[in-house]
Amino acid sequence: MTFPYHRSVAPMVWALFGLAVLEMLAVHLFVSLKWPSLAWPLTILTFLSLVWLVGWIRSFARLPHRLDGDVLVLHMGSLRKVELRLDQIAGIQRDWPAGTLGAPDVRKLVPVAYPNRIIEVAEGALAGKRRRIAIRLDDASPFDAAMTQHGIAVSG
Repeated sequence: MTFPYHRSVAPMVWALFGLAVLEMLAVHLFVSLKWPSLAWPLTILTFLSLVWLVGWIRSFARLPHRLDGDVLVLHMGSLRKVELRLDQIAGIQRDWPAGTLGAPDVRKLVPVAYPNRIIEVAEGALAGKRRRIAIRLDDASPFDAAMTQHGIAVSG
């Protein structure tokens, strides 16, 4: 069972891509006029960064969040992946107080966009101090239904 998030996240990252292209044109023109020897290496580095960014954006659709048996696999494209057994999930929140996302125990798996679920993780399930994972879902209803079906409380 998969839970896509690319329709919510990719448009904003594409906007970041567009800004990066504009930056490349403006800054690299200036650099080529002022320091011609730096222009080509900088242009090549920026171009490679843009290629990587396109690959990352495309990975959002290729790597949705998914439920494999009793393991929930959460992705932030190809950049980050978190696997949780369902028995490690203490609950899921739909709403949370302001400032929660900035707390040191929250791992945010949502680039640029605002998350719509926070997964509360049992003590010791994640490395470090992280106890909550913020995610984005295009349609949260099937996710909530699947989690409820497996006995995980969805509140808020």
